[in-house]
Amino acid sequence: MLQENISEQNAFIRLICGIALTAFGTGRISRDPHCTAGRLMILAGAMKVAEGIYQYCPITAMAMSTSENEDYSVPGCGCDHDHNHSDKK
Repeated sequence: MLQENISEQNAFIRLICGIALTAFGTGRISRDPHCTAGRLMILAGAMKVAEGIYQYCPITAMAMSTSENEDYSVPGCGCDHDHNHSDKK
């Protein structure tokens, strides 16, 4: 199962915005069946609804995983500790 990575308040806002976006997209499609913007609104709205229901955002998960795995060592340095190499001349 997915581990929740957004708060309940954030999930509620995503759910409400997703429902609204889906409704607006459906309205645009009902007026013009070939409306690409309406289809994209429905797609984006459905994604936000799912994020709100599951309290999981894949973009947030990806951002959190890359920030945890950042390597601050200087390439080619060879040392094991963090320090600033910019003062070398």
